Amino acid sequence: MPSVKNALERLKYLNNSESGSASVEFVLLAIPLFLPIILFLNHFATLSNSELVIRTLVRESLRAYVTSPNNEVAPNRAWQVLSVGGRAQGLSTEEISNLDLKFQCSKTPCISEGGRIRATLKMQLPNQDRTVSAQAEEFISPWQWNGNGHGLQPSMKIDMNLQDAIEFVAELATDLIPIP
Repeated sequence: MPSVKNALERLKYLNNSESGSASVEFVLLAIPLFLPIILFLNHFATLSNSELVIRTLVRESLRAYVTSPNNEVAPNRAWQVLSVGGRAQGLSTEEISNLDLKFQCSKTPCISEGGRIRATLKMQLPNQDRTVSAQAEEFISPWQWNGNGHGLQPSMKIDMNLQDAIEFVAELATDLIPIP
């Protein structure tokens, strides 16, 4: 019977000892304290990611709008970039269809030399009562304006003889160098 007696003494010792109680107390106290912190960090990460996605989408959509050859195709190009980019960023079809993209132009027609275009994109966050929005602004450079749209068209040719090139560079230099 010595084994039963040893087992009883061991049980009494384990019952009266406090070894392991620190880890139990830590678990009982830490979980209620850390749970709100973990929930806050998760919410913050979701919100930050949504803002990053919206900023990227509005910037790329505006670039597609500005580089369009004319005002008729610009909104469709911007929406195509928005939908393709939204899918690439992990947005669902429903989230993409709920995006609200608006353009404000400084000139009429919108795509014209020296004009500024501002795009505003808003997205309702899923399962939240919060809207994320971002803006981007682009300037239509007169250097790339060809009279029909933005950017050089493939069919355009620039032919200059030496005299025309010298006059062009001289005129350019006088425009760039300030007169004292």
